[in-house]
Amino acid sequence: MIKIMLTINYKKTITGLMALFVLSGALHAQSNEDSAKLTDLVSKVSQISVPTKSESEYQRALEAYKNIEQELQDVGYAQLGLDEQVDYELLQSHLKTNIYEIENVELYKLHPVSYIVLGATNRLFIRPGAIADRGVQRAIDELKRLPEILENGKENLTEPARVWTENTLYQIYYAKLMLQDYVPNAVVDNAELKNELIASAEIAYEAIIDFETWLDDVLLPRSVESAAWDPDHINFFIHNQEELTHYTVESMLQVALEEEKSVMAEMEALADSIHPSGDLHTVWENMKEEAPPWEGVLPMAQSFVDMASDWLKSEGDHVVTIPDYIDYGARITPPMARRTLSFGGATGGPTVAGRQSGYYILTPLEDRLSSEEKSSRIKSYNPYWTHVISYHEWLGHNVQDAAASEHVERPMRKVFRAPYFGQAWSFYLERMLEEEGYYDDRLDYITALKTRMARLQMRMWRVQRIVTKLKMSLGEMTFDEALDAYIEKIGMEPTNAFIEVQRDSQTPYPPGREIIGEMEIIELRNEYKQRMGEHYTLKNFNDNLLTYGYLTFRQIERLMFNK
Repeated sequence: MIKIMLTINYKKTITGLMALFVLSGALHAQSNEDSAKLTDLVSKVSQISVPTKSESEYQRALEAYKNIEQELQDVGYAQLGLDEQVDYELLQSHLKTNIYEIENVELYKLHPVSYIVLGATNRLFIRPGAIADRGVQRAIDELKRLPEILENGKENLTEPARVWTENTLYQIYYAKLMLQDYVPNAVVDNAELKNELIASAEIAYEAIIDFETWLDDVLLPRSVESAAWDPDHINFFIHNQEELTHYTVESMLQVALEEEKSVMAEMEALADSIHPSGDLHTVWENMKEEAPPWEGVLPMAQSFVDMASDWLKSEGDHVVTIPDYIDYGARITPPMARRTLSFGGATGGPTVAGRQSGYYILTPLEDRLSSEEKSSRIKSYNPYWTHVISYHEWLGHNVQDAAASEHVERPMRKVFRAPYFGQAWSFYLERMLEEEGYYDDRLDYITALKTRMARLQMRMWRVQRIVTKLKMSLGEMTFDEALDAYIEKIGMEPTNAFIEVQRDSQTPYPPGREIIGEMEIIELRNEYKQRMGEHYTLKNFNDNLLTYGYLTFRQIERLMFNK
């Protein structure tokens, strides 16, 4: 009897195990199927493009995004592993953002400067001679497309804000400069290809002239849209593009206003240590008067890049690793970036023989500027602003780009680029280097005080990006009042302030990338420190943070801590 019961129980156990085995196999098969579906959808989304920016291309792209969004619902999220769940959510965010931008915002009807980007051609002049024939061919193809793109721009553009159309007219100056003065002198290995490049530039130039006339005669008179965006649009991008669901326009503005008070108090206290009068504006003006002549700006900037680099390899070795696969330095801004980066920025350079490159770029004083404008612009190249901006740009943006290119392999993470993390890392470095001893180690007492003042001005600059854009969206500030805020609360020169407000107003993308982004990084660092315990080091955290690419902070947190 006992033997019979044991036999029955044994058979039941075997049957149960077999059932579990079958179920496990079925779940595994389903997981593989869901994973394959997701991979296919990522491949599809990466192929969507609007090469000539026509209305029909935008509508086809919109339909494609919606179809992929529908297909994504058939993917079993719960069956996916962590990496694939992150890709799923990034794809979902990417789809929602692009659908909303085309269908609800209709940005392609309001953003005239987007029709004259010319990035491939501009890249030829970052490091002349480094780009081989394939890159030159991309520039030729871009120039050949331009006449059709500009014709489509005429069809698409409706009633943008006047300052956006004016900005495009100014950008056309740089397009003409590049096509006329730079392209004929481009360093190209193949003589036949060089001739094709020049011929393409001539055709593009004629199209640019025609577009300029149309902007002046047709679009400018009807450019009546407000330069302020609907708060609902901004909230959408905060919640969906950046996944910062705990913020709204109102709450982000409140954070900025509190930060404004704090930073202003720090600057006022610091002014007492720098100048006998203790007057903040006097300190700012005296600092600006220390700017060298233009001929001395690039060597000065390069010396700051070298100084920070040397410190990070010696006293600052505990902060972050400078990758050994990137070449960097200071260079002159290529033409098409000069309007956007009125006194400098960062740009990735070409990759040659596996070595990436990136540069802190400085925008020259153009001949078209009046003597008064040149005198104003050069003040922004005072040694204190230039020093802080130098490591923000090369150590921030360029090292971040290089690390992403080196470490990010999953296709969806190459497609996705969260603007917040792209700015937050560079801004986070500004204060961190000071806190970790860079100023004390390398600067004399008064230079350190002035450089700290410059860093606080940089911080107030980012605060004003939030305050001005969000107050404008809420109807609490005009464009001109936003200009005054940059001048009065940062000490920015009027010509630069105008370009800043004009540029930031052109899209509904949320501000706060630096201030809010830094807060998010510090939260990640605090959690990392808690979880690592005695194994925590600042350098390990910073190095690890750069390996994720341009993800949202939510997804970085999930991957960093296996959530």
